[in-house]
Amino acid sequence: MWEFEMSMMGGIMKRLGVLLLAICRTVYCWMFFIMSFFIIHSAYTSIRSALQSHINERGSIIGSMIMAVYASVFDITWWMFVRGKPALKQWAIAANLICVLTYFPAAVVYWNWRGFLRAENHLPHVISIGIFGIIIFSIPYHGWRRNHLDEAGRSTLRTR
Repeated sequence: MWEFEMSMMGGIMKRLGVLLLAICRTVYCWMFFIMSFFIIHSAYTSIRSALQSHINERGSIIGSMIMAVYASVFDITWWMFVRGKPALKQWAIAANLICVLTYFPAAVVYWNWRGFLRAENHLPHVISIGIFGIIIFSIPYHGWRRNHLDEAGRSTLRTR
């Protein structure tokens, strides 16, 4: 009887962990969708102000293009989540790497590594969100409602 209770408790804990993982992934994908709107708005206002003031700085144009690429990666990640595509894991990890290395392209273009490190130090919450997201999307996940079957076709999750 004790063995049955322990296996049942393990099944409950496993289901709870899978549910928590599903909730975290859902929150992250919707967060990417909302972030893409803010990024698109920021890039749009930057380009609009550059065109209105006739100041064509190379940095603002390159920055706006990089921000547009970031927004498209976030949108593709959200779309993969909504459609349930298997490539979600790769796109989500790429989106989380963007959160971790936000200013990396600017450091490569301008060869300013001190400025890169200084700028990254101002975003510790975004970096921690990105690291946590990489961990969440690196965990193998087969769906919240999917039954796990062994070789004989029996369910490995026992409920009595």
